[in-house]
Amino acid sequence: MNCAALIDLGAAKVSAIALEEAERQLQARFDYVKFYGYNAKKNGDLNPYIKANNAEVALPLHNRKKTRVDIRQVIDAVTVAYTNPSVEGIFVVCAEVDCQPMLAAIRKAGKKVFIGGESESSYAEKCDGSVVLAKTLPQTTRGDVARAAADVREELPHSEPAPKEEEEFLPYTGIEPLDDERMRAVGEKLREAVEEKKMRKRAAALTDEKDELKRLLSKYF
Repeated sequence: MNCAALIDLGAAKVSAIALEEAERQLQARFDYVKFYGYNAKKNGDLNPYIKANNAEVALPLHNRKKTRVDIRQVIDAVTVAYTNPSVEGIFVVCAEVDCQPMLAAIRKAGKKVFIGGESESSYAEKCDGSVVLAKTLPQTTRGDVARAAADVREELPHSEPAPKEEEEFLPYTGIEPLDDERMRAVGEKLREAVEEKKMRKRAAALTDEKDELKRLLSKYF
């Protein structure tokens, strides 16, 4: 069964292992995957999975309540359900508050709906299936990694260093990269904005000093 997976990282801790286990339990294949609330520092362990599956990411929304459904997830769920005939079902990991309209819309489009989370969802009975996401072992510390690397170097003193990747992997965010000329133009605009801000700040400080001087003169003279 071909499925789309729409994962809100703010609603549950999700790992690549957990997603692969979810596919096994649902007997499905996630042909399209999108992560919402992706943070490069917090979710960097997902990068290999994102890269291998051509997954998309959406950056966190400011001032969004974590207990509420990400509106972007709702829009994508409805869009995929009504426009992608190859998708038979949609697997969602989302905040449970106000998620019922999204689940109902998926079902109305004739798609199966599956829900996942760190614990059994209260909407499990209203879905075609539910998954309690597998919990993985805690990540090792930097010290552990450094010691392991040192042990490997001692055992293989003549091994060649691993080749570096040609370019750093950055997940797709929907923002197209700029060419060098446009980047220079953006940088120039930023410098102008900073200088203008400094000038306004200095002008405001000078005005405050003049006002204070007038106040003192009127008070004592």
